[in-house]
Amino acid sequence: MNQINIQYYKTSYGELVLASFDGKLCMCDWRYRKMRATIDNRLKRGLGAAVVEQDNAVLKTARGQLDEYFGQKRTVFTVPLLMVGSEFQKTVWQALMLVPFATSLSYLQLAEKINNKKAVRAVASANGANALSIFIPCHRIIGSNGELVGYAGGLAAKKRLLKLEQTK
Repeated sequence: MNQINIQYYKTSYGELVLASFDGKLCMCDWRYRKMRATIDNRLKRGLGAAVVEQDNAVLKTARGQLDEYFGQKRTVFTVPLLMVGSEFQKTVWQALMLVPFATSLSYLQLAEKINNKKAVRAVASANGANALSIFIPCHRIIGSNGELVGYAGGLAAKKRLLKLEQTK
């Protein structure tokens, strides 16, 4: 059976679960989020793999790049990513990766970026299903009124991540 390697990674922003499969990072997600089981099951099913708590080079690289990000020494990530989801979700996640560091967009603006402005709710749902938090910067998406809304790591973490990027 294929294997997804995971490691837990404590940060001052909250505890993350990092996972890799076949030389790519497939998860960087908040350990105590509400959708934890849903995300884990999507990865296991989508990759036909079992989860094993084991470190490897990809996970070490991801932790190093996250340390640099949290230390304000990195604005772009280079770890190879593996997105596991529907084609629509992948389209939204690809668009998220194009949102520049220290920039925010609304869910409507993100829907417009994928040429589907009527899909605001679906875009918000795909944003919430992102298993590669921070690497795919879903924290940069805010409500159209400028308010912080919905984040797997909690609104306090989202606010701190946005502030971290603004003070670079």
